[in-house]
Amino acid sequence: VGSGFSTIAAGSIHSLAIGKDASLWAWGGNDSGQLGDGSTSDRSAPVNVGSGFTAIAGGDAHTLALKSGGNLLAWGSTANGQLGDGTTENRLAAVTVGSGFTAISAGTAHSLALKSDETLWAWGQNDYGQLGDGTTVNRSSPVKIGSGYSGIAAGGHVSVALKSNQTLWSWGYNSFGQLGEGSSVNRSSPTPVGSGFIAVAS
Repeated sequence: VGSGFSTIAAGSIHSLAIGKDASLWAWGGNDSGQLGDGSTSDRSAPVNVGSGFTAIAGGDAHTLALKSGGNLLAWGSTANGQLGDGTTENRLAAVTVGSGFTAISAGTAHSLALKSDETLWAWGQNDYGQLGDGTTVNRSSPVKIGSGYSGIAAGGHVSVALKSNQTLWSWGYNSFGQLGEGSSVNRSSPTPVGSGFIAVAS
């Protein structure tokens, strides 16, 4: 593909990379505008989407990107509100979600983000409670889930988060016991899994 990249991420059919110069590149499937180049044309080689980026996350057909100042941008599919811009209209180019963010993670059709004050925010699809707000109602704008968080990971219909005291929490789809809290019951609010953890993935 090329050289000089420092960070990579992938969605279902699209790929993302940040260069060492903080430029953002995208390629692959683009049916919902998830590449962010203003089109719905698939790209077989990286196209430059912008500059000044520090983090990226790819969902099924949406993209989250964090800028160096903490501004969170999103583009692509938002049928379930996963872009967080208050609409369900797909975006072919970046829209601003908010500011003050430090970490991002994208699930199939939901999004998670941390702010600098350690608050956790979620939006998008919520049919299994994967947002963690105690409901199964989709959200098209970020909702605050709690505070004291230091790490996040969004899976297919699952969310996992680490608190600054090293406790692990999970919520969402649980038919196979993937939440790790000892049951196969879906959870719509953060549920404790254990303590002494230092990293999360989903």
